[in-house]
Amino acid sequence: MNIYVATSWRNEFQPDGVVSSAGAGEGREGNVSDKFLVSFSGGRSSAYMTWKLLDEGWFDSDELLVVFANTGKEREETLSFVHRCSVEWNLPIIWVEAVVNEGRVACTHKVVDYASASRNGEPFEAVIRKYGIPNMNYLHCTRELKANAIRSYLQSIGWEDYKILQGIRLDEPRRIKNPKPNVIYPLVHIWPTLKWEILDWWKQQPFNLRLKDHEGNCDGCHKKSTPKLVRIAQERPQTFDWWGEMEQKYGLAGYNEDGTPRTFYRGHRSAKDIVAMSKLLVLPPLADEEEDAGCSESCEAFA
Repeated sequence: MNIYVATSWRNEFQPDGVVSSAGAGEGREGNVSDKFLVSFSGGRSSAYMTWKLLDEGWFDSDELLVVFANTGKEREETLSFVHRCSVEWNLPIIWVEAVVNEGRVACTHKVVDYASASRNGEPFEAVIRKYGIPNMNYLHCTRELKANAIRSYLQSIGWEDYKILQGIRLDEPRRIKNPKPNVIYPLVHIWPTLKWEILDWWKQQPFNLRLKDHEGNCDGCHKKSTPKLVRIAQERPQTFDWWGEMEQKYGLAGYNEDGTPRTFYRGHRSAKDIVAMSKLLVLPPLADEEEDAGCSESCEAFA
């Protein structure tokens, strides 16, 4: 078996294990004891990567886990999509949620499922209560709600040395800011794949993620571009009720350099500001570069 660890998004591969010219989904001989984590975000690209791994036989001989971290602010369409992937593909997907601890202790986890998953922002609010409002200057939400929760689960089952398979595409180099030696990007380096190819593939499937690109998975994510947020506010203004409530309750929670209340969005904009903008602006159709600005269709735990 050939394992290729990407050192940068445009780099060649650093072989680890058996070296040959075959792709990672071919030639399954070699070390079959490697552990792989599929970080399943709930987006189309991540799901397509997972299906490709199934189709190429990665699940046949390797120790491989698929884990989805629910923040409590995923759209219901996302939760249904993750569940449908599991059912349609006969694929066990482990659902985890962050558990916040007192003191200087990172989030741990609890295991949930489609029926018991939080849907009212409970894990997210617990993280905000401790660490404060996340924004582009305070990026602890992905760290605590996703990465640390997943790491905690893996530690609980004795996984210490493993490689992470991340569903970022060839046309998303901006999302691979600091490549890590244990993270593999199959849709970049093994099966180079573009956005239109994934969208076309999903059109041929019996189910799909029933969200527009600008809606993303986490409904009011601060990583979305301002045009995306304004469009969401025009279509579903109630989306920002929860985010506004969090700003009111926890604006002064956590560390803040200048002592002023934190807000979620770029330019020190609040949830109320986004809703107000949505009533004044007429937006043109989102351009491709705006569709992928900041937050794409999903937020990856280990990008």
